Amino acid sequence: MATLDSSIVNIALPSLTKNLVSDLSVSRWVVIIYLLVISCLLLPFGKISDLYGRRRLFVTGMSVFTFGSLFCALSPSLNWLVVSRVVQAIGASMLMANGPAIITAAFPSHELGKALGTMSMVVSIGLVSGPALGGFLISHFGWPSIFLINIPVGILGIILVLRFLNSDVTSLLAARKKGFDWAGAFLQTVIIIMLMFLFDPPSLTMSGGNPFTLSRLLAAALVIVFTGIFVKIEATTENPILDLGLMKNQMFWAGNLAGFFNFIAYSSAIVMLPFYLEEVLHLSTRQAGLYMTAIPVAIFIVAPISGRLSDRFGSLELSVAGALVGSLTLFTMSGAIGPGINENSHTALNVTLLSLIGLGMGLFQSPNNNAIMGSVPASKLGVASALLATVRNVGMVTGTGLSTDIFAVRMDATHDFVSSVHWACFFGGVVGAGALVASLIKGRGPISARAGIMKEKQAWFGNRKKES
Repeated sequence: MATLDSSIVNIALPSLTKNLVSDLSVSRWVVIIYLLVISCLLLPFGKISDLYGRRRLFVTGMSVFTFGSLFCALSPSLNWLVVSRVVQAIGASMLMANGPAIITAAFPSHELGKALGTMSMVVSIGLVSGPALGGFLISHFGWPSIFLINIPVGILGIILVLRFLNSDVTSLLAARKKGFDWAGAFLQTVIIIMLMFLFDPPSLTMSGGNPFTLSRLLAAALVIVFTGIFVKIEATTENPILDLGLMKNQMFWAGNLAGFFNFIAYSSAIVMLPFYLEEVLHLSTRQAGLYMTAIPVAIFIVAPISGRLSDRFGSLELSVAGALVGSLTLFTMSGAIGPGINENSHTALNVTLLSLIGLGMGLFQSPNNNAIMGSVPASKLGVASALLATVRNVGMVTGTGLSTDIFAVRMDATHDFVSSVHWACFFGGVVGAGALVASLIKGRGPISARAGIMKEKQAWFGNRKKES
């Protein structure tokens, strides 16, 4: 539900603009505010879950998200809808911050890849299937239905969490007494907002005047300044929101870097290909949506398999293979390898290329997540899980902003739509190659090392159970 609602609203914007009597410049905040709030709250909620319990925060998130969905469906105006989306995003951030941590704690090391592979499959399908599902619901039941559908699912989710998710009463009383890192939480929020403005600058208006775009140079300078302050605070505070000691773990930081590059490349394809299908091949929105389902279908099949394989053989070869397949596919689409996609491309070729994008993502994501989460001590699973989701969100925003910028610049210079798509795909291929290099730096992730960490987790959770 949480990842689906980050994409399902896109196709509803025309209906929202018309029914709530607004314009696109205002209604697009229904999409932006959701992603922005989630990205800013993931790390704080990850830290809170480590201190006060993941089950408690997860069921709270499910409840807040469900109520937020009801408020969205009942919103009488666009302003109320934006406020309701903030409520919904608060709940979604609690869910996203805790999912991988709960799974990592629950499964033994030899099954962790399989479990995270299933989760990767669900996350990716939620991100990609939103427009198709949203189009169906809106055409048959109106725009409120895309929010109402969450309510029965959310209620069922709350029941299942209360029934099957074990209580995890935390023993970190000393850490709680040190207090919450409010300064770190504020600074990471500012950094994330400035990063988003850096790659996708908004047009701002003051007092009804002409809109102006926030300078990217200013955004970059603010990112550098606030990151320096953030690192200094986190290195000296007693209970930091982000333990910088995790960054000494090569598998952790290189895996997150590889994931960041991979999601930039992935989102470059996701945002450009619908334009190619509709504007170049002249397909209807419904037909384009059917073509795009090749990506989640491939992920659905491959992600659990690659997760299982990573349990047996480690993550190195699978992560490298996934990044390589994705990068080569984007280079093929761009014309760097072969003629590239164009108005004469056959259906079989287009479906094959889309399937290969999904194949690369499925091969890469599960083993990479397995290596990252398997390298983290049990007491820091919440923060690691939250950072994993933050990297995904910021990577997708970055890829969307940069690829559309490259497309627009090329389009202005040549007025050649196909060539502009090629340049955006080539950019994605280059960044995908960066994910390959980062995966090589990350290393294999030996099963013996993960087994040792699993013993630490079992001892830690055993102590908590005794206290409870």
